[in-house]
Amino acid sequence: MGIWCLAISLFAFHLLFRSVAHADAPTSDWRPVFCKSGECSISFPTKPQIVQQNLPLSDGVHKLSYEIYLSPHEDKGVFLLLVATYPVPLGGGHEIAGLEGLLSGIVKHHSENKLVFADLVEFQDHPTIQFLVEGKNNYFRGHAFMVDNKLYLIAMEGLKNDKDETAYTKFLKSFSLKD
Repeated sequence: MGIWCLAISLFAFHLLFRSVAHADAPTSDWRPVFCKSGECSISFPTKPQIVQQNLPLSDGVHKLSYEIYLSPHEDKGVFLLLVATYPVPLGGGHEIAGLEGLLSGIVKHHSENKLVFADLVEFQDHPTIQFLVEGKNNYFRGHAFMVDNKLYLIAMEGLKNDKDETAYTKFLKSFSLKD
């Protein structure tokens, strides 16, 4: 249930942010940003806007906390890093099912969305779902994986005609987990 709440709130915030991000997108050099929670770093093309929030889980006791980092890239898209912290690790092989639930929420977010591909790969020694979702005019390209009780989503969203796989690859490769 927490992953569904996360997917819905992520996209609600993202849709509000998208128009502002493209309007205020100054060009600059890519710079590393260290997550407030301290577990990772990633380079963004512009200074990201950061949103932190806690969502109550269905048990009424525990909370899912997350940080979202959003940064526009020219007029080609928006880069996103999501770090969601669950109260306890999913473990027991449920990590992949959780990632599949997140991807399902992304695809079902809009009736025009279509899953172009989703592959289970290794990313920095962690099972990861890499995917591409396309709508009528937009795309959402990402990698999602879990480490202990943290869900990481590294993604880029933009107009289909302006898809920049080179910039996405640069963004993805700049990600680093703290040892």
